[in-house]
Amino acid sequence: MNPMPVFKVIALAAALLSPLSLSAQERLRQATIIVGSPAGGATDKLARMYADALKQRFANTVIVENRPGAGGILAYEYVKNSPQKDGSITFLSPAYPLTISPHVVRNLPYDTLKDFMPVGIAARSTMTYAVGPAVPANIRTMEAYLQWCRDNPKQALYAAQTGSSQHLLGSILALTSKVRLENVSYKGDAPAMQDLLGGHIPAVVLPIASAIPMHKAGQIRVLAVASAKPSRYLPDIQTFQDMDYKDILFQDWLGVFAPAGTSPEAVRQMNLAMADAARSEQGQAALTNLGFTPEIVTPEVFAELVRADYRRYGVLVERTRFRETFEKSSGQ
Repeated sequence: MNPMPVFKVIALAAALLSPLSLSAQERLRQATIIVGSPAGGATDKLARMYADALKQRFANTVIVENRPGAGGILAYEYVKNSPQKDGSITFLSPAYPLTISPHVVRNLPYDTLKDFMPVGIAARSTMTYAVGPAVPANIRTMEAYLQWCRDNPKQALYAAQTGSSQHLLGSILALTSKVRLENVSYKGDAPAMQDLLGGHIPAVVLPIASAIPMHKAGQIRVLAVASAKPSRYLPDIQTFQDMDYKDILFQDWLGVFAPAGTSPEAVRQMNLAMADAARSEQGQAALTNLGFTPEIVTPEVFAELVRADYRRYGVLVERTRFRETFEKSSGQ
């Protein structure tokens, strides 16, 4: 669900009228952005871009700390329990640990809607389905790939972090195509990509930001993108919508969150600093280079989007019985 244009206009106007950066007296000495995945992946790269951009805009020093494991749970629980409520501790996350995981993981140690304060959208992205050297070079369409999987059922494997939106995409594709695709779980995009390039796993579901450079270099073949329209980064690649897989639509945000109880003023100042960074020439170039789409909204609008996506994915998880798939994959 995308915000109404009027919200974007209001957010942009507010940002333009605000100071571009805090004074030295107002800035935090140090801020930390937690990432729940290993270094080198798309989320990590985006976090580091913002960390660099927020220096002198929000805090004197901004660092990125990787806390991978358990599908992001370790990172988000750490932020939830942080006593720091001045904006100095936040996390940058893709949507799924906050909008999908709550519907599939039993006894999740955080509540998306109660334990965190949405700060702002860092970017939007979509997903891709890609194959590597383990798949014959003549396989260049999703139709041909699915037939290859039918003919080679032991190779009908794809890499995705268990319980993630990538995993959900693969599950929906398996359900609707009636091909028994099996998920092989990875902790993040970077290790999955290493095994894909090494021929240890035939296919992978990746954020488009991670897929673009490898596809353009000819190291992998992107067979489909999960956006409503062809991506401007990969305009020649079909969408799942074109193939009539209507439920495979992932145009999710990556967002920054603070622990509940964080000062609203600190949240507002970080949101404005993020907007300033995203609008800057350097920020726009970095987002384009990473394959992300910028989106500037207020914390209030972002909170509405989080609630809407939380509900939407809850319905999709129930309809596709993804919780059962997740529990089978994770051995629960």
